[in-house]
Amino acid sequence: MKKAVIYIRVSTEEQAEKGFSIQAQRDECYRKALELGCSRDDVLEFCEEGVSGSILERPELMEALDRIGKGDIDYFISLDSSRLSRNTAHQLIIIDEIKKANVHLVFVKNTYEDSPEGRFQITIMAAVDEYERARMQLRSELGKRAKAAQGKLTHSPGLYGYDFDKETDILSINEKEAEIVRMMYRMLLDEDMGPHSIARRLNDKGIPAPRSKMWYKNTVKRILVNTAYKGVLYIRRYDTRETKFNKYKDPEEKVKRVERPREEWVPIEVPAIIDEETWNEVQEIMKQARRKWRSYGKACYLLSAMITCGLCGSTIHGNLITQQGGRKYRYYVCTARSPGITGREKCELGFIRADEIEDAVWDHILRWINNPEELQKELENSRPEDIKARERELEEIRADIGRLAAEKDRVATMFQKEFITEDEMEKRMRDIVTRSRILEDKMAALETEIGKSRLAENDREVLEEISGRLKKTIGELTFDDKYEIIRAVVREVVVYRDKIIIKARIPSDIAVSI
Repeated sequence: MKKAVIYIRVSTEEQAEKGFSIQAQRDECYRKALELGCSRDDVLEFCEEGVSGSILERPELMEALDRIGKGDIDYFISLDSSRLSRNTAHQLIIIDEIKKANVHLVFVKNTYEDSPEGRFQITIMAAVDEYERARMQLRSELGKRAKAAQGKLTHSPGLYGYDFDKETDILSINEKEAEIVRMMYRMLLDEDMGPHSIARRLNDKGIPAPRSKMWYKNTVKRILVNTAYKGVLYIRRYDTRETKFNKYKDPEEKVKRVERPREEWVPIEVPAIIDEETWNEVQEIMKQARRKWRSYGKACYLLSAMITCGLCGSTIHGNLITQQGGRKYRYYVCTARSPGITGREKCELGFIRADEIEDAVWDHILRWINNPEELQKELENSRPEDIKARERELEEIRADIGRLAAEKDRVATMFQKEFITEDEMEKRMRDIVTRSRILEDKMAALETEIGKSRLAENDREVLEEISGRLKKTIGELTFDDKYEIIRAVVREVVVYRDKIIIKARIPSDIAVSI
């Protein structure tokens, strides 16, 4: 009895396409397997739902290719070549793997022959598939824009206090949750409580949190500052394309969501839970939040909310310890030292004397202020001349990539006209793909480098202004002055057992040992 592997795939954009549903593909592929002499028991199914055809290393596809390598499979069946991939090079790679396993590749919607003509047909179809993918993405994007223009949501925003109606694409108030939202605003206005205290009060009352067992400061803060609660929800605020496929990518290839320019945000009217006057009053308080709530505490921490653990990646918070005799000491402590709170294994980073680490960070900033030459050295990487040189190199690489694409078309044409053999065509195609990937990696690295340089160029004026201003008043600075200055110069402080890393607002990180 013959054995077959069937591979089924549908991306998010294709969910609604006729004939592309999971069940429709499954029915067609099983029918083809039966025609080829396989029983249902001799068919192995590999299915991926909501996965883009632009990704090569898909879990189910990799398993299917591993399985046919065992030598007992006769057919690899899929609806059409676009199910394998919508990328020309990827299709050829997958087909080569199937061929190496001595397995017959079968498409339901069209025939495939392992011949020069068949390979050429696949190349042409793959190019069409790439076009179709781009067309679907454009159509999806235009659909979202049109829906937003009509005042409708493109998806559920997952807002606490609201329910999303999938039929009408609108939000309605969830009164039970909305009352909790109103309670938070009253706590801040009437009881002078900050987000941390509000979260603790909600936990003490046993009120369920939106997505976890406990309320946290940041969850409360997001609710207190979100414009949706006064009746205006902004959609299309972030560009999240390709982020949903991050789970299939290597860490360095993962896509981060990027905030769009404000003029691209689309406001949608939603039912208000908080009146606008109250919401505005809360925002005014939140603007002064750090200074105000910090002054109410038992101790002040210069690096609060910007210091993280280098051992486990957790946040580090201030901790005031009172010893016998009443003497008090300030420390910074990794949140993961309390596993009952974080749910992680206990971190081994010890208590850090607050005065020591704060002095180390501040002293380094003072070196910049007192020695402009040292500051200038840190800014060397952001010279405008360097930026222009990198941009020229980037344009050259883009032109090279374009030339390689044209070369790929020429190779396909030469093969079609039988000027070169199949082996020669495959060899040239592989070489083009390899060279293209190298250039694309270089292009990505340059784009990142240029982005960092531009950021540093913008920050130069801020740093130099601080330098000039502080030389006159260095001995008169208050705690709050230092607090604001550090945040203008430093992005993050990462703490290890024997050193700290100050991540400054310039291209390179500066390591300071303590």
